[in-house]
Amino acid sequence: MRLRGPQRGWAKITLGVSLLFAVVVFVALSLAGQPFRGVAGGVLIIVAGIWEWRRKRSDEIRAEQLEAEAEESQRKRRG
Repeated sequence: MRLRGPQRGWAKITLGVSLLFAVVVFVALSLAGQPFRGVAGGVLIIVAGIWEWRRKRSDEIRAEQLEAEAEESQRKRRG
């Protein structure tokens, strides 16, 4: 049983939220007269979001591999 759609959907949603938050931080700090801090904060949030997205993707891929291996071993035992 694979849960491809919903799992990958959540990874994309969290990445989108972090990108949106980075834009909000940049705009807010730029309007406050601190554009360099806005850029630094935005880049930091984007990097953290991408890092988390990649980690979730690798976890999903590994889980799918383990599931496939388990299904294969069950098939071998059955016959």
